[in-house]
Amino acid sequence: MAEPQMEPNMQQGAVRERVSSTLKRLSRTGALPTLPAVASAALGLVRDPEADINELCEIIQTDVGLSARVLRIANSAALGRRRPARKLSDAVVTVGLRKTCDVLVAACARQLYDSASPRAEALWNHALATAVASEAIARHTGLVDPGRAFLPGLFHDVGRIAFLLADEVSLDVIDQLVEADEGGRIALENEWYGFDHSEAGAILSEDWGLALEQSDAIRWHHEPASAGAAQDLATNLSAADGVAYLLGCGASENPPPEAVPLESMGLEPEDAEALVERIQVVFDDHRDFLS
Repeated sequence: MAEPQMEPNMQQGAVRERVSSTLKRLSRTGALPTLPAVASAALGLVRDPEADINELCEIIQTDVGLSARVLRIANSAALGRRRPARKLSDAVVTVGLRKTCDVLVAACARQLYDSASPRAEALWNHALATAVASEAIARHTGLVDPGRAFLPGLFHDVGRIAFLLADEVSLDVIDQLVEADEGGRIALENEWYGFDHSEAGAILSEDWGLALEQSDAIRWHHEPASAGAAQDLATNLSAADGVAYLLGCGASENPPPEAVPLESMGLEPEDAEALVERIQVVFDDHRDFLS
């Protein structure tokens, strides 16, 4: 007799429990990675259609460093204000509410990567480059809302930083096996942990407040065709993942072989090259703002 199949929500619950319990067990602190309260509040505003600038300013003003970053971005040459923004509210208007929330979340997420391991810095650069590329590709192709593309890019590999923080030795072993061509990363992670970094990243990002479509795109960015309603966003994310490697911001030695090439998204080779060059400029600006 065939075994009964679990319903999708039961399967998701089982994966969530396995990811959470495994990472907690491996963690030196016995806890899952968390975002600072400011980032959680900003994510809440992103999902609130009635959120306004005053609410966001109240959140930003709890951290002097974040306030300075927002003013700096608003007054950057890239946004071309004729007069410098001196008030936080003016800066948020210039940058835009959603984009300001993205910047706040990125500034707070940067703290997850404050590790002595040089791999953490590489993972941060890859995360930021993928976020910038994801937004730029979405804007260029029009396949998905650019305003929903940045955060999945930022968190698409957060499962890998979770592995690094919880179990660096095992991550070293997996990296060595991948580089020696003794197995694919996804398969090796599943064999080692019972789940891969994409599943871990989807669980963590949903817990932190990303919309289900965004978390599903993270879960399936190595297999966009399996993403269901999030397929377009997952495809966009897969392409951005590949672009990050073109910028020299890879998360590992070699790019994922399944990364979607820009040409398959309707871009001519010269257009793809020009887009990558523009992404490089924006990435450099973001890295400077968030340093």
